[in-house]
Amino acid sequence: MLKALRRILFIFYLLTVVPLIFCYLSQVISPVTFWPFAFFGLLFPVLIVIQIAFLILFIVLRSKAVIMPLVLIVVGWTSITQTFQMSFKSVSASQNKSQVKVMTYNVRLFDIAHYWSTLKDQSEGVFSYVNDLKPDILCFQEFAVQDPGNFSIDFIKSRLPSLPFTAAEYNFTNQNRKHGLAIFSRFPIIMSGHEHFADTKNMMLFCDILIGQDTVRVYNNHLESIHFDRDEFQWIDTTTNKTRIPRDKITEIIDRMKGAYIKRGTQADQVKKNIDHSPYPVIVCGDFNDTPVSYTTHQIGKNLYDSFRSGGRWLGITFPNVKAPLRIDYILHSKQMTSSDYRIGKVKFSDHRPVSCSIAIQ
Repeated sequence: MLKALRRILFIFYLLTVVPLIFCYLSQVISPVTFWPFAFFGLLFPVLIVIQIAFLILFIVLRSKAVIMPLVLIVVGWTSITQTFQMSFKSVSASQNKSQVKVMTYNVRLFDIAHYWSTLKDQSEGVFSYVNDLKPDILCFQEFAVQDPGNFSIDFIKSRLPSLPFTAAEYNFTNQNRKHGLAIFSRFPIIMSGHEHFADTKNMMLFCDILIGQDTVRVYNNHLESIHFDRDEFQWIDTTTNKTRIPRDKITEIIDRMKGAYIKRGTQADQVKKNIDHSPYPVIVCGDFNDTPVSYTTHQIGKNLYDSFRSGGRWLGITFPNVKAPLRIDYILHSKQMTSSDYRIGKVKFSDHRPVSCSIAIQ
């Protein structure tokens, strides 16, 4: 009886092995080369929990199959630590190094057109949160200005008085509105540059910032999204398990996800190439629109450290407004730096949550 149970459990277990292997492959094989692997990265948290459950079960049953989940867990340990953290106290950075507080936030255009939110002063909520947190370096994605109008770049700078140095680049202009990326800094910006990604409105912005005697290059990235509009988000939020989703809608979503994965693969390669040519240590921020187990995050994060590992908790959700909450906003940095005081702001001024941490510069 026990032998038959072991065999049945082993067969069920094998059904979970191939999807997990595809998860691992999704990090090293570009979606441009083979896009189906990219979808499996979304399943990683569930699949790795299943591996742990089977590991415990095989130990209890004294099954020789215990070696399989053990090997898969060891192989994926870096992916696990980038997906789950159980820190209850943030890692402390060295007090003998220059320490700066960095923040990244997709502000969804400050909702200056009141399209997404019913809040009257959503932008003031963002400014208030930033000023309370007092970052030294601030990266905004989906940054917006209205000029002429009452939301010019000078007005925004006046609301962030502790961050006098600014670099901004725009990828969309319509009458008096401009959208793009911005970096605000307490320290002097001695050079800035940008790269627009092909066939999209997404881009990267980078600045060389002088911090004491050290120069650091800070990247602000916004990579390809699936481009759900307000009505589609509302439809997702109100869809229940009993709701039958039309087949053509499923096909449309898969096609859009496929296209976004492929574009992000190319964009990640472009960001990585720029990082590799940086003459200075780097801090890489942004909305990657992809999960920790993905080609995008793995490619950009090569030879960098994810600050989430220095004090993140559980899954570190930064995009909570869908049925499957995700961590898609990041602060990475060169490994000669150390990070601490990682936090995700539980505020609702955007569809994303702000991410911040302190980074000690070597």
